[in-house]
Amino acid sequence: MALVPRNISQAEAREVIDAFVAERLIKLESPSSTTGRINLDGWNPVTLENEPGNVAGVIVRYWPTGKKGTESQISTGSAPDRLDPRNAMAFVLMCQMLNTAWGVTELYHAGISGDRPGGRNDCHGQGRAVDFVGARGNLFGADVYFTVFDDWGRIHVPGLTTAGGDWPAGTGGNTSYRLLADGAPDTAAWQFFLELYHFAATNYQDRTDGLEDASDPTDIGKKSRFIMHPDHPKSAPGTLHGREAHKGHIHMQIGRTGSA
Repeated sequence: MALVPRNISQAEAREVIDAFVAERLIKLESPSSTTGRINLDGWNPVTLENEPGNVAGVIVRYWPTGKKGTESQISTGSAPDRLDPRNAMAFVLMCQMLNTAWGVTELYHAGISGDRPGGRNDCHGQGRAVDFVGARGNLFGADVYFTVFDDWGRIHVPGLTTAGGDWPAGTGGNTSYRLLADGAPDTAAWQFFLELYHFAATNYQDRTDGLEDASDPTDIGKKSRFIMHPDHPKSAPGTLHGREAHKGHIHMQIGRTGSA
């Protein structure tokens, strides 16, 4: 039975990480951990050479806005540091899945690395969270380039959302996955985000901050407690916690939101 990152201990996750290193899928910085945290290093698993930001075949880059047309903001490749071992394991698996299934060679994020001592003391600061904003690559000769904002969050589907992509006031929790609705753009984005969400719902926290059955994940638009995205049922305008604040990224985490 496959180990589920959210359901195992840090020590068990570290053993998996060490196995990835032995398989030459990834590389760790030296020293490879600080106070139990994982520092990934750039490593190309095909050429078996160092490559900045490469994690399991995918170059990881920071992009604060994640909006097409602002590509000049994208950082150079940089592998995440100070990760909780369970998040490091899940993130490597996610990169591997996106590379294999979608030909992804670049992943864009708005936050993955944990903070140094004295920084935030929550899921982000403790290196247990990922804010995914987009990906790029090539699959069987076809370009793959999706961002949460451009290909999901700003999409207007007649009868569901406003022209700006936001669910109308008063919608409450009556949301659904807009990219599957009648009138949604006929692109591969719906399948990409569906598969990414399924990965998150089976590896990161979904309904609870404890152990969960990986065979029964939520669907997009249903009430996952922890995976936040543009169609999440929770509305909280003006805060960092509702779908309005996640119009441009998908948030996923291991463990509780606060200090753990």
